[in-house]
Amino acid sequence: MPRLDAERVALWRAFQTAGEVVSRSIEAEMFDEFHLALPQFDLLAALAQSNDQMRVKELCEILSAVPSSLSRRIDSLVERGYVTREEAPTVDDNRAVMVRLTRMGRLVWRDSNILYRRAIQREFANGLSETEVSTMVRALTKISPFKK
Repeated sequence: MPRLDAERVALWRAFQTAGEVVSRSIEAEMFDEFHLALPQFDLLAALAQSNDQMRVKELCEILSAVPSSLSRRIDSLVERGYVTREEAPTVDDNRAVMVRLTRMGRLVWRDSNILYRRAIQREFANGLSETEVSTMVRALTKISPFKK
């Protein structure tokens, strides 16, 4: 294993800063257009990609979210009519809750996803060649949260 040298620390800081700058830019645009924070958009996207419904426990895992933080995020989307929260007890967990995307939530996700994808293209993807994308994918698969 290579030792942690100044170049690797600088790479980590550059990676972290780039992610934060791009995320802030996208979030500002998302908020201006749809009054959604990125974590709210991420929740809508997770539901949209999972047949419009998912248990809270599964959402926590997929979004790497703390249950109390996710609960507040869900509450804000329930208030806006974008999701519903329903009891869905199982044999393993009689307190399980299912979160469902509403028709309005799906429409907001669809439109905000167009903005999101365009912003990713503009702020991130346009500057990368196919070779650079492949290299980044290979590198990221070696980092802990991306390992399968």
